[in-house]
Amino acid sequence: QFRKMRLRSGRSRIHERGPFAREPIVADKMVIEYVGQNIRQAVADTRKKRHAREGIGSSYPFRIDHDTVIDATERGNLARSIH
Repeated sequence: QFRKMRLRSGRSRIHERGPFAREPIVADKMVIEYVGQNIRQAVADTRKKRHAREGIGSSYPFRIDHDTVIDATERGNLARSIH
């Protein structure tokens, strides 16, 4: 059974912003799912260059395997700020 954990976004000493749990985190329980667009590595490479050109300072790609990336830059959730 999956239940959404209560999280909040706040200022972080590690990175600009980050998620903080509003309840105890139990071992072996899922905290949050990384949400974004499922894209190929070639598309991720193209987006990285475009983001640099457009001055987008933070992008949030998460590599799944050799050719699969979840890109949370435009359509992500709070999980993208976990570092």
